[in-house]
Amino acid sequence: MAIDKLIDKFRVNLDKYKKMGLNPLSLATGCAVKVDLIDTVYPAIHKIRDELVRRNIEILPREDADIFVSREKIYIKRVINGGEFDADRAVSLIQVNQETSGNPDKFAEFLLKVYTSIKTSRKLTIGKGHSIVTSNPKGEVAVLDLFRLDGGKEKSYTVANNDTIQIVDPLDDPGSQMQVDVAISNSLNDLFTKGVFQDLRMIPVVDAPTDDLKQQLLRNAENYSREYSIELLSDVQPNSKTLMIGATVIGKSDHELPTYYNMVNENMEILVTRPVGELTPINVFMWMLTVPELIEDMEARGITIQRVEEAKKKALNYMREPNTEIAKIIYDHLPPFGGTFDENSHIAMTTDVTGPGLFVIKEFAEKAQVDVELFDIPVIDPDIHEFATENFIIPNSTAGTNGAIVIFAHKKVIDEIFDELKRKSLEPHIIGKVIGKGNGTVIVPPTITKYIHRNNVLRQFKIK
Repeated sequence: MAIDKLIDKFRVNLDKYKKMGLNPLSLATGCAVKVDLIDTVYPAIHKIRDELVRRNIEILPREDADIFVSREKIYIKRVINGGEFDADRAVSLIQVNQETSGNPDKFAEFLLKVYTSIKTSRKLTIGKGHSIVTSNPKGEVAVLDLFRLDGGKEKSYTVANNDTIQIVDPLDDPGSQMQVDVAISNSLNDLFTKGVFQDLRMIPVVDAPTDDLKQQLLRNAENYSREYSIELLSDVQPNSKTLMIGATVIGKSDHELPTYYNMVNENMEILVTRPVGELTPINVFMWMLTVPELIEDMEARGITIQRVEEAKKKALNYMREPNTEIAKIIYDHLPPFGGTFDENSHIAMTTDVTGPGLFVIKEFAEKAQVDVELFDIPVIDPDIHEFATENFIIPNSTAGTNGAIVIFAHKKVIDEIFDELKRKSLEPHIIGKVIGKGNGTVIVPPTITKYIHRNNVLRQFKIK
């Protein structure tokens, strides 16, 4: 499509968003909308942890999803901004305005108010929290999915996760099926990283500035559940009148999960299932249409409009498709429930590359208390990612949504998984190795500065 037609199409969509009180240029695409973990979330949790313990509430250390042994009876109830339910566990979606998101003390106050508003006679474990930013000062809301566990234990794990986005592609209609497909696939990805794909259920999380758009998004969620044979559970939805698309998802596994953090050692390598940084081509494409002067700068570097468009299309295809096949490969490389970990056969640790980008490797290296070295940073198009960083289009061009899955395992297992992924026409890369036990140091090549310009992220790495 000619650039003038693309600009016209973008302006038409821009008008659609603005009529709903939204500005796509102020909405971060995909998972880039998350509250900053380093500067806000972690300091806030540290501040309120002792008070929560006094109130019989525990926030678990960061994990991709809430994990617990399945019970014969599991009751699920959603509450908005608090409520009464005899819950044992909760997964939370916290949406705060920009002022709260940038202030750890205010964010801590919000979390404390929300978590203590859940009225239960049982010890409450917050197994997974998801925190996002809205540009609407009055759009703060907490969506809490609560779980009551009764009856005997089963020989399986139940895994629950929630995730939302605001917008994926500003050139697409806000109520399109693609926006919802990406949002739900992104939520499912944290189950798939653990090899969980059995007995999948989903509760949509949808809000919008207009009722018509909200209903369209809910219909799209129904379409997704039918397409991928996932049981749809209906429950109350938030009413903040902000754009919010996602789901709480629940699944089971009769295998152990790749959470063998104390087993990670120097015999292991690190694999990503595909290139990272899906959000970068989308953001570059959007800003190219917003500030056409960028086009001349790009073309001077050999980056054509068509090349950016193709990279954007590739990124959207990555994000839209649920990573079910990868989940099955991970499952096949894990012991049965109650079984013993074998370094030469099983995966030790996994995560996925979403909003924080490659910073997730730092988080999991600390969790496993190992030092690692990365020697490759595979992105969708290195030139486009470097251009995005240089021009401050996106602060971390390794960030993604429904992103690549990172696998830590013995070299023998990594080689097997690499070959299996290749046979399924996927694009795996072996990007690094574990040096040995340590404090979570991540040594990276100098090219990291071409893809990340945020100092609070860069200083978490040791640049070679």
